[in-house]
Amino acid sequence: MEFSTPNAIRQIKANTHKKIWVDGQKQCPLQAMSFAFKYHKLDITDSAIGLCVRGTVPVIDHKREK
Repeated sequence: MEFSTPNAIRQIKANTHKKIWVDGQKQCPLQAMSFAFKYHKLDITDSAIGLCVRGTVPVIDHKREK
């Protein structure tokens, strides 16, 4: 299911008892939350192996584009 950044962080915090996979790598909840700040929207799937987190809409840094 796709979530905005604040809602994704709430989902990650609520499911700390499960394993969290961020882009295919096992991460702790704090690493998953810091990953969430790099995206406007994230896809979070609750599966048998744990919580799978993927970024869908990245944050664009306009300062670096110049």
